[in-house]
Amino acid sequence: MSGISLTASMRSNLLSLQNIAGQQDIVQNRLATGLKVSSAIDNPSAYYTASSLNNRAADLTALLDAMSQGVQTIKAASETIESGTKFLEQAKAVASSALETTEPIIATVTNEAELLAAVNSEKQGLIVIDGTINMSVNSNISLKTGQSLVGAKYLGLSDRYGTINFEMSGIARAGINTVDGSLISDLNINYKTDTKAWNSAAIRNGAQNGCTLRDINITVEAALSADANAVCSGIYSPADTVANLRGSVNIRAPQQAAAGRRIYGISGHGTFNVTDNSKLNISTEGTLGFAVALAQLNIMDNAEANFDSYGYPMLSQPSVSNAIALLNPTARLNLRSNNPNIFYGSNGVDGDLIFSAVKGAQINAAGRCFTALEDVNKAMIQRGNTLNNTFNGQDNKFRDEETSPAVTDYFDDIFDDFADFMNSSSQNSSAHLSASGAAEYTGILKQYDNLIRDGSYKGVNLLQEQNLKINFNEDRSSKIEVKGVSADSLSLGLKTTAWENTADIEQSITELESAINTLRSFASEFGNYYNLVTTREDFTENLINVLEEGADKLTLADMNQESANMLTLQTSQQLAVNSLSLASQASQSILKLF
Repeated sequence: MSGISLTASMRSNLLSLQNIAGQQDIVQNRLATGLKVSSAIDNPSAYYTASSLNNRAADLTALLDAMSQGVQTIKAASETIESGTKFLEQAKAVASSALETTEPIIATVTNEAELLAAVNSEKQGLIVIDGTINMSVNSNISLKTGQSLVGAKYLGLSDRYGTINFEMSGIARAGINTVDGSLISDLNINYKTDTKAWNSAAIRNGAQNGCTLRDINITVEAALSADANAVCSGIYSPADTVANLRGSVNIRAPQQAAAGRRIYGISGHGTFNVTDNSKLNISTEGTLGFAVALAQLNIMDNAEANFDSYGYPMLSQPSVSNAIALLNPTARLNLRSNNPNIFYGSNGVDGDLIFSAVKGAQINAAGRCFTALEDVNKAMIQRGNTLNNTFNGQDNKFRDEETSPAVTDYFDDIFDDFADFMNSSSQNSSAHLSASGAAEYTGILKQYDNLIRDGSYKGVNLLQEQNLKINFNEDRSSKIEVKGVSADSLSLGLKTTAWENTADIEQSITELESAINTLRSFASEFGNYYNLVTTREDFTENLINVLEEGADKLTLADMNQESANMLTLQTSQQLAVNSLSLASQASQSILKLF
Protein backbone atom coordinates (compact mmCIF):
# COMPACT_ATOMS: atom_id res chain seq x y z
CA MET A 1 0.00 0.00 0.00
CA SER A 2 1.32 3.45 -0.82
CA GLY A 3 0.66 4.69 2.73
CA ILE A 4 2.86 2.03 4.35
CA SER A 5 6.62 2.21 4.32
CA LEU A 6 8.81 -0.85 4.78
CA THR A 7 12.39 -0.90 5.59
CA ALA A 8 14.79 -2.05 2.97
CA SER A 9 15.62 -5.23 4.88
CA MET A 10 11.96 -6.07 5.41
CA ARG A 11 11.17 -5.49 1.74
CA SER A 12 14.10 -7.69 0.70
CA ASN A 13 13.00 -10.53 2.99
CA LEU A 14 9.40 -10.22 1.83
CA LEU A 15 10.41 -10.52 -1.83
CA SER A 16 12.51 -13.52 -0.95
CA LEU A 17 9.49 -15.21 0.64
CA GLN A 18 7.37 -14.47 -2.40
CA ASN A 19 9.96 -16.03 -4.77
CA ILE A 20 10.20 -19.11 -2.56
CA ALA A 21 6.41 -19.51 -2.59
CA GLY A 22 6.37 -19.28 -6.43
CA GLN A 23 9.07 -21.91 -6.73
CA GLN A 24 7.20 -24.14 -4.28
CA ASP A 25 4.13 -23.95 -6.52
CA ILE A 26 6.19 -25.14 -9.52
CA VAL A 27 7.81 -28.00 -7.58
CA GLN A 28 4.47 -29.05 -6.07
CA ASN A 29 2.97 -29.22 -9.59
CA ARG A 30 5.86 -31.37 -10.80
CA LEU A 31 5.49 -33.67 -7.81
CA ALA A 32 1.76 -33.95 -8.40
CA THR A 33 1.89 -34.55 -12.19
CA GLY A 34 5.28 -36.16 -12.52
CA LEU A 35 5.99 -33.80 -15.42
CA LYS A 36 8.50 -31.10 -15.61
CA VAL A 37 7.00 -29.96 -18.94
CA SER A 38 3.22 -30.17 -18.93
CA SER A 39 2.43 -27.41 -21.42
CA ALA A 40 4.07 -25.31 -24.08
CA ILE A 41 4.53 -22.53 -21.48
CA ASP A 42 6.90 -24.72 -19.46
CA ASN A 43 9.26 -25.46 -22.37
CA PRO A 44 7.91 -24.99 -25.91
CA SER A 45 10.76 -26.89 -27.62
CA ALA A 46 10.63 -29.89 -25.31
CA TYR A 47 6.79 -29.94 -25.21
CA TYR A 48 6.28 -30.03 -28.99
CA THR A 49 9.15 -32.45 -29.56
CA ALA A 50 7.68 -34.83 -26.98
CA SER A 51 4.21 -34.45 -28.49
CA SER A 52 5.59 -35.44 -31.89
CA LEU A 53 7.29 -38.49 -30.44
CA ASN A 54 4.16 -39.53 -28.54
CA ASN A 55 1.97 -39.08 -31.60
CA ARG A 56 4.19 -41.33 -33.69
CA ALA A 57 4.25 -43.87 -30.89
CA ALA A 58 0.41 -43.83 -30.85
CA ASP A 59 0.28 -44.33 -34.64
CA LEU A 60 2.69 -47.23 -34.41
CA THR A 61 0.66 -48.72 -31.56
CA ALA A 62 -2.39 -48.81 -33.87
CA LEU A 63 -0.26 -50.46 -36.58
CA LEU A 64 1.03 -52.89 -33.98
CA ASP A 65 -2.55 -54.02 -33.35
CA ALA A 66 -3.05 -54.57 -37.09
CA MET A 67 0.21 -56.52 -37.24
CA SER A 68 -0.95 -58.68 -34.36
CA GLN A 69 -4.22 -59.45 -36.16
CA GLY A 70 -2.29 -60.16 -39.35
CA VAL A 71 -0.16 -62.66 -37.47
CA GLN A 72 -3.34 -64.37 -36.24
CA THR A 73 -4.68 -64.55 -39.80
CA ILE A 74 -1.47 -66.23 -40.96
CA LYS A 75 -1.60 -68.60 -37.98
CA ALA A 76 -5.21 -69.52 -38.86
CA ALA A 77 -4.12 -70.43 -42.40
CA SER A 78 -1.17 -72.43 -41.07
CA GLU A 79 -3.36 -74.35 -38.62
CA THR A 80 -5.85 -75.10 -41.40
CA ILE A 81 -3.06 -76.40 -43.62
CA GLU A 82 -1.81 -78.63 -40.83
CA SER A 83 -5.27 -80.15 -40.28
CA GLY A 84 -5.92 -80.33 -44.04
CA THR A 85 -2.69 -82.26 -44.53
CA LYS A 86 -3.93 -84.83 -42.02
CA PHE A 87 -7.15 -85.18 -44.02
CA LEU A 88 -5.22 -85.77 -47.24
CA GLU A 89 -2.94 -88.26 -45.54
CA GLN A 90 -6.05 -90.09 -44.34
CA ALA A 91 -7.46 -90.06 -47.90
CA LYS A 92 -4.16 -91.47 -49.15
CA ALA A 93 -4.41 -94.27 -46.60
CA VAL A 94 -7.92 -95.09 -47.86
CA ALA A 95 -6.76 -95.12 -51.48
CA SER A 96 -3.73 -97.26 -50.64
CA SER A 97 -5.96 -99.69 -48.77
CA ALA A 98 -8.36 -99.87 -51.73
CA LEU A 99 -5.44 -100.54 -54.05
CA GLU A 100 -4.17 -103.32 -51.82
CA THR A 101 -7.58 -105.00 -51.54
CA THR A 102 -8.51 -105.02 -55.23
CA GLU A 103 -8.99 -108.44 -56.68
CA PRO A 104 -5.86 -110.29 -57.76
CA ILE A 105 -5.38 -110.96 -61.45
CA ILE A 106 -5.36 -114.65 -62.36
CA ALA A 107 -4.16 -114.01 -65.90
CA THR A 108 -4.33 -111.63 -68.82
CA VAL A 109 -5.36 -113.72 -71.81
CA THR A 110 -5.39 -113.16 -75.57
CA ASN A 111 -6.64 -116.51 -76.94
CA GLU A 112 -9.02 -119.37 -76.14
CA ALA A 113 -6.38 -121.73 -74.75
CA GLU A 114 -5.07 -119.16 -72.27
CA LEU A 115 -8.62 -118.23 -71.27
CA LEU A 116 -9.73 -121.82 -70.59
CA ALA A 117 -6.49 -122.59 -68.77
CA ALA A 118 -7.06 -119.62 -66.47
CA VAL A 119 -10.65 -120.73 -65.76
CA ASN A 120 -9.66 -124.36 -65.17
CA SER A 121 -6.89 -123.32 -62.77
CA GLU A 122 -9.73 -122.59 -60.31
CA LYS A 123 -7.71 -119.70 -58.92
CA GLN A 124 -9.79 -116.84 -57.55
CA GLY A 125 -9.55 -113.34 -59.03
CA LEU A 126 -9.83 -111.56 -62.35
CA ILE A 127 -9.37 -113.10 -65.77
CA VAL A 128 -8.58 -110.21 -68.08
CA ILE A 129 -9.47 -110.35 -71.78
CA ASP A 130 -7.01 -108.30 -73.84
CA GLY A 131 -8.14 -108.08 -77.47
CA THR A 132 -10.53 -110.43 -79.33
CA ILE A 133 -10.94 -114.14 -78.60
CA ASN A 134 -12.79 -116.40 -81.05
CA MET A 135 -14.02 -119.46 -79.19
CA SER A 136 -14.19 -122.81 -80.97
CA VAL A 137 -17.64 -124.04 -82.05
CA ASN A 138 -19.59 -125.19 -78.96
CA SER A 139 -16.81 -124.08 -76.64
CA ASN A 140 -17.89 -122.01 -73.67
CA ILE A 141 -16.69 -120.55 -70.35
CA SER A 142 -17.88 -121.78 -66.95
CA LEU A 143 -16.47 -119.58 -64.23
CA LYS A 144 -15.40 -121.16 -60.96
CA THR A 145 -15.92 -119.88 -57.42
CA GLY A 146 -14.34 -116.48 -56.92
CA GLN A 147 -13.64 -115.89 -60.62
CA SER A 148 -14.60 -112.85 -62.66
CA LEU A 149 -14.22 -112.05 -66.35
CA VAL A 150 -13.30 -108.52 -67.38
CA GLY A 151 -11.90 -106.64 -70.34
CA ALA A 152 -8.51 -104.97 -70.19
CA LYS A 153 -10.36 -101.63 -70.06
CA TYR A 154 -11.51 -102.50 -66.54
CA LEU A 155 -7.94 -102.29 -65.22
CA GLY A 156 -6.92 -99.40 -67.44
CA LEU A 157 -4.64 -101.67 -69.44
CA SER A 158 -6.34 -100.68 -72.69
CA ASP A 159 -8.83 -98.12 -73.97
CA ARG A 160 -10.92 -100.82 -75.68
CA TYR A 161 -13.29 -103.48 -74.41
CA GLY A 162 -12.29 -107.12 -74.62
CA THR A 163 -14.30 -109.18 -77.15
CA ILE A 164 -15.43 -112.83 -77.04
CA ASN A 165 -17.18 -114.53 -79.97
CA PHE A 166 -19.23 -117.71 -79.37
CA GLU A 167 -20.89 -120.08 -81.86
CA MET A 168 -23.12 -122.96 -80.75
CA SER A 169 -24.42 -125.63 -83.14
CA GLY A 170 -26.63 -128.60 -82.33
CA ILE A 171 -26.25 -128.06 -78.60
CA ALA A 172 -28.03 -125.89 -76.04
CA ARG A 173 -25.17 -124.15 -74.29
CA ALA A 174 -24.56 -120.71 -72.88
CA GLY A 175 -21.46 -118.74 -73.78
CA ILE A 176 -20.56 -117.69 -70.21
CA ASN A 177 -21.83 -119.35 -67.02
CA THR A 178 -21.60 -117.25 -63.85
CA VAL A 179 -21.49 -118.18 -60.16
CA ASP A 180 -22.17 -116.29 -56.95
CA GLY A 181 -20.16 -113.11 -56.80
CA SER A 182 -19.01 -113.21 -60.43
CA LEU A 183 -18.31 -109.94 -62.21
CA ILE A 184 -18.61 -109.67 -65.98
CA SER A 185 -17.42 -106.23 -67.07
CA ASP A 186 -16.02 -104.22 -69.98
CA LEU A 187 -16.69 -106.89 -72.61
CA ASN A 188 -18.25 -107.21 -76.07
CA ILE A 189 -19.95 -110.61 -76.26
CA ASN A 190 -21.16 -111.93 -79.63
CA TYR A 191 -23.29 -115.11 -79.44
CA LYS A 192 -24.80 -117.22 -82.22
CA THR A 193 -26.78 -120.45 -81.94
CA ASP A 194 -28.99 -122.68 -84.06
CA THR A 195 -30.57 -124.55 -81.14
CA LYS A 196 -33.87 -123.93 -79.40
CA ALA A 197 -33.45 -123.92 -75.61
CA TRP A 198 -33.61 -121.43 -72.75
CA ASN A 199 -30.01 -122.29 -71.95
CA SER A 200 -28.96 -120.88 -75.31
CA ALA A 201 -27.77 -117.50 -74.09
CA ALA A 202 -24.73 -115.29 -74.28
CA ILE A 203 -24.66 -115.32 -70.46
CA ARG A 204 -26.37 -117.82 -68.17
CA ASN A 205 -26.54 -116.60 -64.59
CA GLY A 206 -26.32 -119.34 -62.01
CA ALA A 207 -25.82 -117.03 -59.01
CA GLN A 208 -28.47 -117.46 -56.33
CA ASN A 209 -26.91 -114.73 -54.24
CA GLY A 210 -26.20 -112.49 -57.20
CA CYS A 211 -23.64 -111.74 -59.86
CA THR A 212 -22.81 -108.36 -61.40
CA LEU A 213 -22.97 -107.63 -65.12
CA ARG A 214 -21.48 -104.22 -65.79
CA ASP A 215 -20.64 -102.31 -68.93
CA ILE A 216 -21.16 -105.13 -71.40
CA ASN A 217 -22.40 -105.22 -75.00
CA ILE A 218 -24.17 -108.37 -76.10
CA THR A 219 -25.13 -109.24 -79.67
CA VAL A 220 -27.27 -112.38 -80.12
CA GLU A 221 -28.37 -114.19 -83.26
CA ALA A 222 -30.51 -117.30 -83.85
CA ALA A 223 -28.87 -118.90 -86.83
CA LEU A 224 -30.78 -120.63 -89.64
CA SER A 225 -30.87 -124.38 -89.06
CA ALA A 226 -33.00 -127.46 -89.35
CA ASP A 227 -34.65 -126.23 -86.15
CA ALA A 228 -36.75 -123.38 -87.48
CA ASN A 229 -37.74 -122.48 -83.94
CA ALA A 230 -34.25 -121.64 -82.73
CA VAL A 231 -34.28 -119.52 -79.58
CA CYS A 232 -31.59 -117.52 -77.82
CA SER A 233 -31.25 -114.85 -75.13
CA GLY A 234 -28.81 -112.15 -74.30
CA ILE A 235 -28.91 -112.99 -70.58
CA TYR A 236 -30.74 -115.98 -69.10
CA SER A 237 -31.30 -116.11 -65.35
CA PRO A 238 -33.33 -119.10 -64.11
CA ALA A 239 -35.55 -119.16 -61.02
CA ASP A 240 -34.02 -118.22 -57.66
CA THR A 241 -31.09 -116.37 -59.19
CA VAL A 242 -30.18 -112.67 -59.09
CA ALA A 243 -28.34 -110.62 -61.70
CA ASN A 244 -27.34 -107.04 -60.87
CA LEU A 245 -26.99 -104.87 -63.97
CA ARG A 246 -24.67 -101.88 -63.59
CA GLY A 247 -23.31 -99.14 -65.80
CA SER A 248 -24.43 -99.67 -69.41
CA VAL A 249 -25.73 -103.13 -70.25
CA ASN A 250 -26.55 -103.19 -73.97
CA ILE A 251 -28.23 -106.13 -75.68
CA ARG A 252 -28.89 -106.14 -79.41
CA ALA A 253 -30.52 -108.67 -81.71
CA PRO A 254 -29.97 -107.25 -85.20
CA GLN A 255 -31.69 -110.20 -86.86
CA GLN A 256 -34.49 -109.65 -89.33
CA ALA A 257 -37.87 -111.38 -89.14
CA ALA A 258 -37.89 -115.12 -89.74
CA ALA A 259 -40.59 -117.66 -89.00
CA GLY A 260 -40.48 -119.15 -85.54
CA ARG A 261 -37.15 -117.73 -84.38
CA ARG A 262 -37.37 -116.00 -81.04
CA ILE A 263 -34.77 -113.79 -79.47
CA TYR A 264 -34.99 -112.42 -75.94
CA GLY A 265 -32.99 -109.63 -74.41
CA ILE A 266 -33.26 -110.97 -70.87
CA SER A 267 -35.18 -114.09 -69.94
CA GLY A 268 -35.78 -116.73 -67.30
CA HIS A 269 -37.63 -116.70 -64.01
CA GLY A 270 -34.88 -114.97 -62.05
CA THR A 271 -34.54 -111.38 -60.83
CA PHE A 272 -32.76 -108.58 -62.67
CA ASN A 273 -31.90 -105.42 -60.70
CA VAL A 274 -30.96 -102.21 -62.53
CA THR A 275 -29.69 -99.55 -60.12
CA ASP A 276 -27.01 -96.94 -59.37
CA ASN A 277 -27.76 -94.63 -62.33
CA SER A 278 -27.38 -97.59 -64.67
CA LYS A 279 -29.02 -98.19 -68.05
CA LEU A 280 -30.37 -101.38 -69.53
CA ASN A 281 -30.72 -100.95 -73.31
CA ILE A 282 -32.33 -103.72 -75.34
CA SER A 283 -32.91 -103.53 -79.08
CA THR A 284 -34.51 -106.38 -81.07
CA GLU A 285 -35.31 -106.31 -84.77
CA GLY A 286 -36.98 -109.68 -85.41
CA THR A 287 -40.74 -110.14 -85.54
CA LEU A 288 -40.48 -112.35 -82.46
CA GLY A 289 -37.85 -110.26 -80.78
CA PHE A 290 -38.74 -109.64 -77.11
CA ALA A 291 -36.96 -107.32 -74.73
CA VAL A 292 -37.99 -109.20 -71.56
CA ALA A 293 -39.38 -112.72 -71.18
CA LEU A 294 -40.79 -114.16 -67.97
CA ALA A 295 -38.39 -112.25 -65.71
CA GLN A 296 -38.70 -110.01 -62.65
CA LEU A 297 -37.16 -106.66 -63.65
CA ASN A 298 -36.58 -104.08 -60.90
CA ILE A 299 -35.59 -100.54 -61.94
CA MET A 300 -34.21 -98.47 -59.04
CA ASP A 301 -32.08 -95.53 -57.99
CA ASN A 302 -32.28 -93.19 -60.98
CA ALA A 303 -31.84 -96.11 -63.38
CA GLU A 304 -33.39 -96.55 -66.83
CA ALA A 305 -34.63 -99.47 -68.89
CA ASN A 306 -34.92 -98.69 -72.61
CA PHE A 307 -36.65 -101.26 -74.85
CA ASP A 308 -36.75 -100.85 -78.63
CA SER A 309 -38.53 -103.94 -79.93
CA TYR A 310 -39.67 -104.68 -83.45
CA GLY A 311 -41.91 -107.36 -81.98
CA TYR A 312 -43.24 -107.17 -78.43
CA PRO A 313 -41.57 -105.48 -75.48
CA MET A 314 -42.38 -108.44 -73.21
CA LEU A 315 -43.35 -112.12 -73.24
CA SER A 316 -45.45 -113.93 -70.66
CA GLN A 317 -46.80 -117.46 -70.23
CA PRO A 318 -49.73 -119.03 -68.41
CA SER A 319 -48.93 -119.65 -64.74
CA VAL A 320 -45.65 -117.70 -65.13
CA SER A 321 -45.65 -114.03 -64.24
CA ASN A 322 -43.53 -111.46 -65.97
CA ALA A 323 -43.10 -108.53 -63.58
CA ILE A 324 -41.69 -105.05 -63.97
CA ALA A 325 -41.28 -102.71 -60.99
CA LEU A 326 -40.17 -99.08 -60.93
CA LEU A 327 -39.03 -98.85 -57.32
CA ASN A 328 -37.76 -95.28 -57.17
CA PRO A 329 -39.35 -91.92 -58.11
CA THR A 330 -36.43 -91.31 -60.49
CA ALA A 331 -36.76 -94.71 -62.21
CA ARG A 332 -37.62 -94.61 -65.93
CA LEU A 333 -39.04 -97.16 -68.35
CA ASN A 334 -38.95 -96.21 -72.04
CA LEU A 335 -40.77 -98.41 -74.53
CA ARG A 336 -40.88 -98.32 -78.30
CA SER A 337 -42.35 -101.16 -80.33
CA ASN A 338 -43.58 -101.96 -83.83
CA ASN A 339 -46.39 -103.92 -82.14
CA PRO A 340 -49.00 -101.85 -80.28
CA ASN A 341 -49.49 -104.54 -77.61
CA ILE A 342 -47.35 -104.32 -74.52
CA PHE A 343 -46.80 -108.08 -74.23
CA TYR A 344 -47.42 -111.35 -75.93
CA GLY A 345 -49.09 -114.38 -74.29
CA SER A 346 -47.27 -117.54 -75.29
CA ASN A 347 -49.25 -119.81 -77.65
CA GLY A 348 -52.02 -117.22 -77.78
CA VAL A 349 -53.03 -117.85 -74.17
CA ASP A 350 -53.42 -115.00 -71.73
CA GLY A 351 -50.67 -114.67 -69.22
CA ASP A 352 -50.11 -112.12 -66.48
CA LEU A 353 -47.90 -109.09 -66.61
CA ILE A 354 -47.51 -107.65 -63.13
CA PHE A 355 -46.58 -103.97 -63.09
CA SER A 356 -45.60 -101.83 -60.08
CA ALA A 357 -44.44 -98.23 -59.80
CA VAL A 358 -43.83 -95.78 -56.97
CA LYS A 359 -45.13 -92.24 -57.10
CA GLY A 360 -43.11 -90.11 -59.52
CA ALA A 361 -41.78 -92.99 -61.61
CA GLN A 362 -42.15 -92.36 -65.33
CA ILE A 363 -42.94 -94.43 -68.42
CA ASN A 364 -42.51 -93.21 -71.98
CA ALA A 365 -44.58 -95.31 -74.35
CA ALA A 366 -46.66 -94.94 -77.52
CA GLY A 367 -45.67 -91.31 -77.93
CA ARG A 368 -46.92 -90.42 -74.48
CA CYS A 369 -45.39 -89.70 -71.11
CA PHE A 370 -47.01 -91.41 -68.11
CA THR A 371 -46.08 -90.30 -64.60
CA ALA A 372 -47.28 -92.24 -61.55
CA LEU A 373 -49.43 -89.99 -59.37
CA GLU A 374 -49.41 -92.54 -56.55
CA ASP A 375 -47.93 -95.91 -55.76
CA VAL A 376 -49.14 -98.62 -58.15
CA ASN A 377 -48.83 -102.04 -56.56
CA LYS A 378 -48.89 -105.17 -58.70
CA ALA A 379 -51.30 -104.04 -61.34
CA MET A 380 -52.35 -106.96 -63.59
CA ILE A 381 -52.08 -106.26 -67.29
CA GLN A 382 -53.97 -108.56 -69.65
CA ARG A 383 -52.85 -109.82 -73.01
CA GLY A 384 -53.91 -107.52 -75.83
CA ASN A 385 -53.51 -104.30 -73.88
CA THR A 386 -51.76 -101.71 -75.97
CA LEU A 387 -48.87 -99.55 -74.79
CA ASN A 388 -51.24 -96.61 -74.65
CA ASN A 389 -54.27 -98.00 -72.84
CA THR A 390 -52.19 -100.07 -70.42
CA PHE A 391 -51.29 -97.02 -68.37
CA ASN A 392 -54.39 -94.99 -69.25
CA GLY A 393 -56.47 -97.80 -67.78
CA GLN A 394 -54.92 -97.67 -64.30
CA ASP A 395 -57.81 -95.79 -62.70
CA ASN A 396 -56.21 -92.37 -63.13
CA LYS A 397 -53.10 -93.43 -61.26
CA PHE A 398 -50.95 -91.99 -64.06
CA ARG A 399 -50.81 -88.50 -65.46
CA ASP A 400 -51.11 -88.97 -69.21
CA GLU A 401 -49.45 -86.29 -71.32
CA GLU A 402 -48.85 -86.06 -75.02
CA THR A 403 -45.16 -86.43 -75.47
CA SER A 404 -43.64 -83.02 -76.09
CA PRO A 405 -41.11 -82.55 -78.92
CA ALA A 406 -38.35 -82.42 -76.32
CA VAL A 407 -39.41 -85.78 -74.85
CA THR A 408 -39.74 -87.26 -78.33
CA ASP A 409 -36.22 -86.15 -79.15
CA TYR A 410 -34.98 -87.57 -75.89
CA PHE A 411 -36.71 -90.90 -76.47
CA ASP A 412 -35.35 -91.15 -80.00
CA ASP A 413 -31.88 -90.19 -78.87
CA ILE A 414 -31.82 -93.03 -76.35
CA PHE A 415 -31.76 -95.62 -79.09
CA ASP A 416 -29.75 -93.56 -81.57
CA ASP A 417 -27.01 -93.22 -78.96
CA PHE A 418 -27.44 -96.89 -78.10
CA ALA A 419 -26.91 -97.91 -81.73
CA ASP A 420 -23.81 -95.73 -81.97
CA PHE A 421 -22.53 -97.22 -78.75
CA MET A 422 -23.06 -100.79 -79.90
CA ASN A 423 -21.38 -100.15 -83.24
CA SER A 424 -18.32 -98.65 -81.60
CA SER A 425 -15.35 -100.85 -80.78
CA SER A 426 -14.08 -98.56 -78.03
CA GLN A 427 -16.22 -97.44 -75.10
CA ASN A 428 -15.67 -95.67 -71.84
CA SER A 429 -15.98 -97.85 -68.78
CA SER A 430 -18.15 -96.73 -65.90
CA ALA A 431 -17.19 -99.52 -63.54
CA HIS A 432 -16.78 -98.61 -59.91
CA LEU A 433 -13.79 -100.41 -58.49
CA SER A 434 -13.73 -100.44 -54.69
CA ALA A 435 -17.03 -98.56 -54.47
CA SER A 436 -17.04 -98.37 -50.67
CA GLY A 437 -13.46 -97.10 -50.66
CA ALA A 438 -14.29 -94.52 -53.31
CA ALA A 439 -17.25 -93.29 -51.26
CA GLU A 440 -15.04 -92.98 -48.17
CA TYR A 441 -12.40 -91.20 -50.24
CA THR A 442 -14.83 -88.62 -51.64
CA GLY A 443 -16.28 -88.13 -48.15
CA ILE A 444 -12.84 -87.22 -46.80
CA LEU A 445 -12.26 -84.77 -49.66
CA LYS A 446 -15.63 -83.15 -48.90
CA GLN A 447 -14.63 -82.68 -45.27
CA TYR A 448 -11.27 -81.31 -46.42
CA ASP A 449 -13.00 -78.69 -48.59
CA ASN A 450 -15.25 -77.75 -45.67
CA LEU A 451 -12.15 -77.29 -43.52
CA ILE A 452 -10.55 -74.99 -46.10
CA ARG A 453 -13.70 -72.86 -46.25
CA ASP A 454 -13.74 -72.58 -42.45
CA GLY A 455 -10.08 -71.49 -42.20
CA SER A 456 -10.80 -67.74 -42.19
CA TYR A 457 -9.92 -65.13 -39.55
CA LYS A 458 -11.91 -61.91 -39.32
CA GLY A 459 -13.32 -62.52 -42.79
CA VAL A 460 -9.97 -63.17 -44.51
CA ASN A 461 -9.21 -66.66 -45.80
CA LEU A 462 -5.72 -66.94 -47.19
CA LEU A 463 -6.54 -70.43 -48.49
CA GLN A 464 -9.26 -69.12 -50.80
CA GLU A 465 -7.04 -66.71 -52.74
CA GLN A 466 -7.77 -63.73 -50.47
CA ASN A 467 -4.76 -61.47 -49.90
CA LEU A 468 -3.74 -59.75 -46.65
CA LYS A 469 -1.98 -56.36 -46.62
CA ILE A 470 -0.06 -55.34 -43.46
CA ASN A 471 1.39 -51.82 -43.07
CA PHE A 472 4.57 -51.37 -41.04
CA ASN A 473 4.81 -47.58 -40.75
CA GLU A 474 2.44 -44.66 -40.37
CA ASP A 475 2.67 -43.37 -43.96
CA ARG A 476 2.19 -46.92 -45.42
CA SER A 477 5.44 -46.71 -47.36
CA SER A 478 6.66 -49.87 -45.63
CA LYS A 479 4.30 -52.85 -45.91
CA ILE A 480 3.91 -56.48 -46.90
CA GLU A 481 1.19 -58.27 -48.85
CA VAL A 482 0.54 -61.87 -47.88
CA LYS A 483 -0.53 -63.63 -51.08
CA GLY A 484 -3.45 -66.00 -50.66
CA VAL A 485 -3.55 -69.40 -52.32
CA SER A 486 -6.29 -71.70 -53.60
CA ALA A 487 -6.12 -74.84 -51.50
CA ASP A 488 -9.43 -76.61 -52.20
CA SER A 489 -9.29 -80.17 -53.52
CA LEU A 490 -9.88 -79.32 -57.17
CA SER A 491 -7.25 -76.55 -57.14
CA LEU A 492 -4.78 -79.05 -55.69
CA GLY A 493 -5.50 -81.37 -58.62
CA LEU A 494 -7.58 -83.97 -56.76
CA LYS A 495 -9.81 -84.70 -59.74
CA THR A 496 -9.90 -88.50 -59.84
CA THR A 497 -12.73 -89.41 -57.47
CA ALA A 498 -14.52 -92.15 -59.47
CA TRP A 499 -12.41 -95.29 -59.27
CA GLU A 500 -13.10 -97.20 -62.46
CA ASN A 501 -10.00 -99.38 -62.17
CA THR A 502 -6.73 -99.73 -60.33
CA ALA A 503 -5.15 -97.12 -62.58
CA ASP A 504 -7.66 -94.60 -61.22
CA ILE A 505 -6.75 -95.46 -57.64
CA GLU A 506 -3.06 -95.10 -58.43
CA GLN A 507 -3.82 -91.76 -60.09
CA SER A 508 -5.65 -90.64 -56.93
CA ILE A 509 -2.62 -91.57 -54.84
CA THR A 510 -0.33 -89.65 -57.19
CA GLU A 511 -2.62 -86.62 -57.01
CA LEU A 512 -2.70 -86.85 -53.20
CA GLU A 513 1.07 -86.98 -52.94
CA SER A 514 1.34 -83.91 -55.14
CA ALA A 515 -1.39 -82.13 -53.15
CA ILE A 516 0.33 -82.87 -49.83
CA ASN A 517 3.61 -81.50 -51.19
CA THR A 518 1.78 -78.40 -52.40
CA LEU A 519 0.24 -77.88 -48.96
CA ARG A 520 3.68 -78.22 -47.40
CA SER A 521 5.00 -75.55 -49.74
CA PHE A 522 2.06 -73.33 -48.77
CA ALA A 523 2.90 -73.92 -45.11
CA SER A 524 6.52 -72.93 -45.79
CA GLU A 525 5.43 -69.72 -47.53
CA PHE A 526 3.11 -68.77 -44.70
CA GLY A 527 5.84 -69.62 -42.21
CA ASN A 528 8.11 -67.15 -43.99
CA TYR A 529 5.38 -64.50 -43.89
CA TYR A 530 4.86 -65.25 -40.20
CA ASN A 531 8.53 -64.74 -39.38
CA LEU A 532 8.68 -61.47 -41.33
CA VAL A 533 5.60 -60.02 -39.67
CA THR A 534 6.51 -61.14 -36.15
CA THR A 535 10.05 -59.74 -36.56
CA ARG A 536 8.59 -56.42 -37.72
CA GLU A 537 6.07 -56.59 -34.88
CA ASP A 538 8.90 -56.94 -32.33
CA PHE A 539 10.78 -54.06 -33.97
CA THR A 540 7.71 -51.82 -33.89
CA GLU A 541 7.07 -52.62 -30.25
CA ASN A 542 10.67 -51.75 -29.39
CA LEU A 543 10.51 -48.56 -31.48
CA ILE A 544 7.37 -47.49 -29.64
CA ASN A 545 9.26 -47.92 -26.37
CA VAL A 546 12.15 -45.82 -27.71
CA LEU A 547 9.80 -43.02 -28.81
CA GLU A 548 7.91 -42.98 -25.55
CA GLU A 549 11.18 -43.07 -23.60
CA GLY A 550 12.51 -40.13 -25.61
CA ALA A 551 9.35 -38.15 -24.98
CA ASP A 552 9.52 -38.96 -21.27
CA LYS A 553 13.09 -37.68 -21.05
CA LEU A 554 11.88 -34.36 -22.37
CA THR A 555 8.84 -34.01 -20.15
CA LEU A 556 9.09 -36.18 -17.05
CA ALA A 557 10.30 -34.71 -13.79
CA ASP A 558 13.01 -36.27 -11.65
CA MET A 559 11.01 -37.02 -8.54
CA ASN A 560 14.10 -37.35 -6.34
CA GLN A 561 15.41 -34.00 -7.49
CA GLU A 562 12.02 -32.32 -7.13
CA SER A 563 11.63 -33.74 -3.64
CA ALA A 564 15.03 -32.34 -2.67
CA ASN A 565 14.04 -29.02 -4.23
CA MET A 566 10.86 -28.93 -2.15
CA LEU A 567 12.80 -29.65 1.04
CA THR A 568 15.31 -26.91 0.19
CA LEU A 569 12.53 -24.43 -0.56
CA GLN A 570 10.80 -25.26 2.72
CA THR A 571 14.08 -24.67 4.59
CA SER A 572 14.68 -21.40 2.70
CA GLN A 573 11.14 -20.36 3.51
CA GLN A 574 11.70 -20.89 7.22
CA LEU A 575 14.99 -18.97 7.10
CA ALA A 576 13.36 -16.13 5.21
CA VAL A 577 10.60 -15.94 7.78
CA ASN A 578 13.18 -15.81 10.59
CA SER A 579 15.14 -13.14 8.73
CA LEU A 580 12.00 -11.06 8.24
CA SER A 581 11.28 -11.40 11.93
CA LEU A 582 14.74 -10.10 12.82
CA ALA A 583 14.39 -7.19 10.40
CA SER A 584 11.09 -6.18 11.98
CA GLN A 585 12.55 -6.17 15.52
CA ALA A 586 14.51 -2.93 14.76
CA SER A 587 11.28 -1.18 14.00
CA GLN A 588 9.58 -2.60 17.05
CA SER A 589 12.26 -1.10 19.40
CA ILE A 590 10.70 2.39 18.96
CA LEU A 591 7.74 1.25 21.03
CA LYS A 592 9.92 1.29 24.13
CA LEU A 593 9.95 5.16 24.02
CA PHE A 594 6.26 5.19 24.83
